[in-house]
Amino acid sequence: MNKKLLFSPILVRTIFRRARNPSSKPYDIITSGAYKTNNLPRVVPKEIPRPNHIYNLVNGPYQSSILIKNQWQLEGIRAACRRARTIIDRVSESIQPGITTDAIDRIVHELCISLGCYPAPLNYENFPRSCCTSVNNMALHGIPDDRPLKENDILKLDVSVYYNGFFGDVSETYLVPTIGKTSTDKHALYLIKHARRCRDRAIAVCRPGVEISAIGRACEEYIRQCNGLNIVRSACGHGLGEQLHEPPQVLHYFDPSEKQMKWIMKEGMIFAIEPVITEGNGRVKVCDDDIQVCTTDNSRCAQFEHTIAITSTGHEVLTEGKADMSPNVLDRKNVFV
Repeated sequence: MNKKLLFSPILVRTIFRRARNPSSKPYDIITSGAYKTNNLPRVVPKEIPRPNHIYNLVNGPYQSSILIKNQWQLEGIRAACRRARTIIDRVSESIQPGITTDAIDRIVHELCISLGCYPAPLNYENFPRSCCTSVNNMALHGIPDDRPLKENDILKLDVSVYYNGFFGDVSETYLVPTIGKTSTDKHALYLIKHARRCRDRAIAVCRPGVEISAIGRACEEYIRQCNGLNIVRSACGHGLGEQLHEPPQVLHYFDPSEKQMKWIMKEGMIFAIEPVITEGNGRVKVCDDDIQVCTTDNSRCAQFEHTIAITSTGHEVLTEGKADMSPNVLDRKNVFV
């Protein structure tokens, strides 16, 4: 009697993906200090307000309590988020082979100035530039440098702004387009697609009365179904408003020992959800510069981030869609020295 061997579709896809993945890396592995960063400082006009962390004023209740925003605060954060969204959408149009991440940072900086924003990463905990550009195996806090982007590079672009007393925060991942006969990296597309869906699944569970832990559970449940992908647990979401990082801390995995996991979402809470997904084992390390974070196995990562507000009936994505704004970039001169 012949018996049929049954294989699950997930197992078949996993075997197929592993068979196509060579042991050598078909992409550039980025190392700290391998490329130069322009030492010329980014200059922000004096009339643009600076965030409190520039003056070492981040103290008090922001570090110890859940902040429930009122309508005035919500409008301020919404305005900052619209500008962050506008900037990242405009910059995305410039992503192509040959452009350096330092040039991308320059565009981000110029757009921030034209919209009356302070680029939040600039001088935050010694970060030297106006946005984070993490390429391939760089998981977080990538410092813009003079390396030209190559076809099929994975670029994680994180834009944070400070506008009229409030912060906005958004991140997207882009696959640098191919030109001519070069084929698109399907593994990179797979990673990017599921990183975006992971964030969206997490956002979908957010509403009043739900534990913060539901976000981590949603991320884990989704990535568990994705072949060969893992969550970088060191990357956490966060509340934001008058400070860039406020309570609650948002884990993208479930940890019953973490007290904040049991906090309940309430109307007026605003926080960023930003899972980092990797093709590797999920472990990362801080680079020699004490700023950038890379994967220990040199695997590539993708990240998508939205800032959301909890409403009476669910949630509002404050950084969603292309905002209809027209920055007058060319109206300002001598932004750089």
